[in-house]
Amino acid sequence: MNRLNNQRGFMLLNVVFLTLITSFAAAILMNAAPRLKNPQSVLRLTAIHLANEEFAMLESLAAEGKSLAAEDDFQATSYNLGAGKPIVFDVKADIPDANPTEITALKIKVTVTIVDDENFKLETERTIRFVPK
Repeated sequence: MNRLNNQRGFMLLNVVFLTLITSFAAAILMNAAPRLKNPQSVLRLTAIHLANEEFAMLESLAAEGKSLAAEDDFQATSYNLGAGKPIVFDVKADIPDANPTEITALKIKVTVTIVDDENFKLETERTIRFVPK
């Protein structure tokens, strides 16, 4: 009789673990389904992250008191969004000509576009402050 109670405890433990594993798998699939149906939101989120990366590079240059005009634009490629086709993002910063020793802040616009698609364009704007030395 004691042995039968021990087996019931293991059976209950197996059922609990199986339920947890199944619920985790269902949550992962439910999270992935909207991304597969609407890739536009994923593209927009990726573009926002790329624009923030460009702003972070420019802000670090401004904090060091360096000229921002020397910063190059870049391209980023994402392979996990397209169905076997890489998506290339073009990131460009529109930086007005200014000397960092003469100004305290500069409004910069960063544009992220998809190279193969004329319809996708994300424009963000941020004011970058210069640290006087």
